[in-house]
Amino acid sequence: MIKINVHRDQQNQPQRVMIQGHAGYGEHGKDIVCAAVSGISIGIVNAIEKLLDVQVVTEASEPGWLDCQLPLDMDAELHAKVVLLMEAMIEALSDVAAQYPKYVQIHDMKKE
Repeated sequence: MIKINVHRDQQNQPQRVMIQGHAGYGEHGKDIVCAAVSGISIGIVNAIEKLLDVQVVTEASEPGWLDCQLPLDMDAELHAKVVLLMEAMIEALSDVAAQYPKYVQIHDMKKE
């Protein structure tokens, strides 16, 4: 199972997204659930890093593990752009989790 943990700050904005595990939906190399989660997360991370020049990956040490954390030293405008992309990633991953709940679990620590 893929486990996704979303940590938010005091303003309820994403501060960190940790993804770990493998879905186990299909055989290695043909698992569409793993491919969806990987495509979404890596695509958004690449967009943040290439388009906004902000490093958000703090660890990607092994397959099935991605740790993204927003840096603290951004101006307000850049921070808003990065947060928007992170929220987009979280929404897309939530859609995958809703479609494949046996294979993807997301824990979004929203402040209510």
